[in-house]
Amino acid sequence: MDKRVGGATVGAGITAFLVVSVAVIEFVNVEFSALLGLPAGLLAGATVAVVVAAQYDTLADPVRYAVDAATGFGFAVVTLLAVRYVNLAGLRTELSTGVTVGIALLAAVLAALASWRTGY
Repeated sequence: MDKRVGGATVGAGITAFLVVSVAVIEFVNVEFSALLGLPAGLLAGATVAVVVAAQYDTLADPVRYAVDAATGFGFAVVTLLAVRYVNLAGLRTELSTGVTVGIALLAAVLAALASWRTGY
């Protein structure tokens, strides 16, 4: 497994974890929905990571671009949350959830374009 496959595996797993966890926590209307959402997100993230690790080299080009976009989104969210937590350069108040998701979506688009451009 080369660095690109490893990065795609981790990034796509992070994105799957985030999406499933947030969806379950928001849509399950019980008091402790995080107790359901976090394990469901971990299971989804691990499943996606295993599938991407096993199949990344054989994916069709559009699917690989989507996986790379998901990878960019996951890494961008984690990086921006770390910057917000550390309060790097006083950005805690500026990095709201909407701004974080918007920047992460921009990173996803740029990652898909870079994947398309390099052709790998």
